[in-house]
Amino acid sequence: MIKATSLQTDLIDDMQLACQDLEQQFFASGLILQKNSVGIIQCDPEFLELGILDLLYKTLNIPLVGGTTISVATNNAVGNFQFSMLILTSNEIDFVVQHTTGLADDHEQAIEQSLKPLVSKAKLNLVMLFPTVTDNDNFPGDFYVESAEKICGNVPIFGTLSVNEATRDFERSMSICNDKIFNKELTYLLFFGDISPRFFIATSPIGTNFTEDTVVVTKVKDHIVQEINNTLAVEYFENIGLATNGTLADGAYFVPFLITTATDETEDSHAKPVRQFVRAIMYFNDDGHAVFRGKIPEGARLSFASLNAVDIVQATSEVVAQISEESQVNAAIIFSCIIRQLSIGPNPFKELEKVQEILKDTPFIASYSGGEISPVNYKNREQSLNTFHNYSLIACLL
Repeated sequence: MIKATSLQTDLIDDMQLACQDLEQQFFASGLILQKNSVGIIQCDPEFLELGILDLLYKTLNIPLVGGTTISVATNNAVGNFQFSMLILTSNEIDFVVQHTTGLADDHEQAIEQSLKPLVSKAKLNLVMLFPTVTDNDNFPGDFYVESAEKICGNVPIFGTLSVNEATRDFERSMSICNDKIFNKELTYLLFFGDISPRFFIATSPIGTNFTEDTVVVTKVKDHIVQEINNTLAVEYFENIGLATNGTLADGAYFVPFLITTATDETEDSHAKPVRQFVRAIMYFNDDGHAVFRGKIPEGARLSFASLNAVDIVQATSEVVAQISEESQVNAAIIFSCIIRQLSIGPNPFKELEKVQEILKDTPFIASYSGGEISPVNYKNREQSLNTFHNYSLIACLL
């Protein structure tokens, strides 16, 4: 069994006082640390730059993992410029925190060398990843999931790409491992033992196709779409008004692209199921190809998805209401795409406030993400489909 509590501080001017604030909240919570514990952190990058981890790691004396974000909600606070954490503790579950080395040089090898010595342990039942948003455009978020799956096997993978206020380049995106911070390494948390996580996802509502005809990705390499309907990608987007002279139109960055994998009409019982997910476009490269944040399969259909304040808050409310009806929930970890917050309007905390309102009696942490990692259609380890998402809200219940 896992027990948990959430902590937060906004004392950004004094790291000693901030650390004391967190320590006092921990003692006031009444939570007694058991055999194994871990702290999952989401915070403004300035706390890390000012050295809070050195103090906190020595004070709490438990493993720490997580990354940066722009806004956070816990049971007692919602806001920007927060340092927030969810402490998990258990006698039965073993928590292992680690980081890669040399991820930018060879992500697959770095993840393998870091994970492989650890996953030989019995009963690995959950992996949480905390990558940063890198400046390597040839590195879609799917690569983290695929590389981890090669080592961990059919285990659910959950996580978030760390962000900061610079919404295009995320130059202060950082990941946390104990008392260290990284700009270009993956940090992660492994759960060993008898744990059965549950996952929930809120995506953008389906909209309409670009045209009345079917829109199909006809040529693609990973996350770089070369042709749509057999037309050079940049020309296609220019024809529908989302680009001019090879440049994305203002606002196109906020357009969610709903990807529907091609229908498999064969009778092969092992055929992959049709699925839907959302992707974000970044820019066009020199070849006129559209670079997306995540992989898109050839033959997939494209359509718009809607993204407005009413839809976002409604979708979040529905998912969090489902979570509140679940039994035996010891803690909840929630990540929502940063574009969802930017699309909400005058009250940027509306989504997080809704989460807090509904989950007030469940220890939780909720924050914004540069890319969301969560299984879809998860029922058990035999039916786990780990997926990299954009524009979505994901939740993991422990």
